[in-house]
Amino acid sequence: MKRQRPIIFISTCEFSGDMHGAVLITEIKKLLPEAEFYGVGGKQMAAAGTEIIFDPTAKSTLGFVEAIKNLGMLNRLIKEIAKKWDQRKPDLLLWLDSGGFNLKLALEAKKRGIPVVCMFSPSAWAYWEGRAVKLAERVSLLLAVLPFEADYYRKFGVKATYVGHPLVDRIGIPDAAAFRKGLGVDSSQKLVALMPGSRKQEISSLLPTMLEAAQDVSKDLNITWVLPLAGSINREQVESLIKESYHINLVIITEGVYDLLAAADGAVIASGTATLEAGILGVPMVIVYQLAKLSLFIYRRLQTKEQKARPPIIGLPNLILGREVFPELKQEQVTAANIAMNLRRILTDAQYNDELRKQLQIVKDKTGTKGAMTRAATEITALVKKVAIENLVIK
Repeated sequence: MKRQRPIIFISTCEFSGDMHGAVLITEIKKLLPEAEFYGVGGKQMAAAGTEIIFDPTAKSTLGFVEAIKNLGMLNRLIKEIAKKWDQRKPDLLLWLDSGGFNLKLALEAKKRGIPVVCMFSPSAWAYWEGRAVKLAERVSLLLAVLPFEADYYRKFGVKATYVGHPLVDRIGIPDAAAFRKGLGVDSSQKLVALMPGSRKQEISSLLPTMLEAAQDVSKDLNITWVLPLAGSINREQVESLIKESYHINLVIITEGVYDLLAAADGAVIASGTATLEAGILGVPMVIVYQLAKLSLFIYRRLQTKEQKARPPIIGLPNLILGREVFPELKQEQVTAANIAMNLRRILTDAQYNDELRKQLQIVKDKTGTKGAMTRAATEITALVKKVAIENLVIK
């Protein structure tokens, strides 16, 4: 019996992937309204019309050891998905970030002749080239969101199309003045964002160090500190930690992060998408990154000779610029003293601050134009129709 409705399986284990996935599903439905979606994701994708079979977004991990802790659960999930595919084969697997998990899932898709589209690819340039090789073997199309991403993967034989980053659309036009006014921050004060990440492990490992640095800098500068918290983080626990151990003027918010970044004089940000958001919104930043010691050991063992010979660049704004413009603190460099030193320079050295802002404009210009998800949906829809016609599924 011929199926009349194309089926797309969408997979992400990240809160941000769930957010982007919801937007992408909406755009695909405009072009392919008859499409059915089911897969792995969160509440936002469900609200966009996806049948969610498992929601791992609250368990997203960072690093090799952290991922291993959930490895058994993720491997069982892959087996369950494969069984569902045997009963309800999709026309396409759409993979959003979560490279470790989705790279394995893509292998199961290849075994079953299911084309794979990847958006928000694994950071093979920062980790190991083996991921790029595997991606070339398993992925039919890579939708690159960063300007250097497509060129990097093409070297390994990946079919890649640059669509631009959806953050350009999502950010919109924040109201910086209203945000500062709402907090009572005048022109004589500084506003600084502390962004340790959306994962629980990032909060526990990075936030105390950030708060210690904030306490240090507050000794000689009048600063309002703002900490945006993701919905997956327990606010009461964070408030208790701050009240018991740190004496700074800090405000916790759960929404309005783009208004915050547009209003901020500086930021301390965990490496990830937030650094690109800050880059687009023109915030001079200190970028921090910390893996568990065993994760770092494994990562270094997997590095190529070329990667070992040069200090790795990890911050997205720096990767876009091709050099370390915004200070990066990695592993043992992530100390309160180092954060405070770099942040003080950003806030007090006018010439340095001006140069950083010039580079931020370049980052914004290179991130692409509006309409990334529309372009991505067009590519996905064309592939779905091609596959469906080849399989004589739809006419």
